[in-house]
Amino acid sequence: MLEFLESKLQEFDGKDARLADYFDVIAGTSTGGLITAMLTAPNKINRPLYAAEEIVPFYLKHSPMIFPQPRYKQHSPDL
Repeated sequence: MLEFLESKLQEFDGKDARLADYFDVIAGTSTGGLITAMLTAPNKINRPLYAAEEIVPFYLKHSPMIFPQPRYKQHSPDL
């Protein structure tokens, strides 16, 4: 949804338009907080570091390190 919204805004204001350009406050909790940071963290020229279209590929690549799955030992039932 964020990617779609950003793409529509880019149709009006050009390819460099980012969601952070249109909102005074963006917030989230847990994974929403990570997405918020991606959309609002500035790069060297004070523009958003990531575009919305980069969120899913980032998560696919880095989610195993960000959200490690607990390893459960399988116990065989007592016979």
